[in-house]
Amino acid sequence: MATAKDFVERINRIAGVAGCLLVRNDGQVISQTVDDNEVDSALLQISSGLARDIMTNVGFSHCHYISFNRVNNQTFYIFPIEKYLLGITQQADCSVADMLDQVSRLVGKVSTNGAKTVA
Repeated sequence: MATAKDFVERINRIAGVAGCLLVRNDGQVISQTVDDNEVDSALLQISSGLARDIMTNVGFSHCHYISFNRVNNQTFYIFPIEKYLLGITQQADCSVADMLDQVSRLVGKVSTNGAKTVA
């Protein structure tokens, strides 16, 4: 069975991924390939809570990912994975569709207890 570190390293090898981190919903960093994770970790937590509120109020059952565009064209993506959050920084010059497809396929294979992935 792959560890969280293995998963993060595999995500980080996807073309177009500049760095990533995996945190628990409480903000504890599980694994990372980025140097400064404090801002990204806080963004992961805040965004997950807001996504949950939006889903509840509007009646959606699933959040695939959330994205934020940065000034330097490095978009930041948040993928909810059960009780965890995966944050990915995109390289500025990449095929976004291919990167997101590959990340989504790996995220879809992850299960921490057999539960469905929700925010």
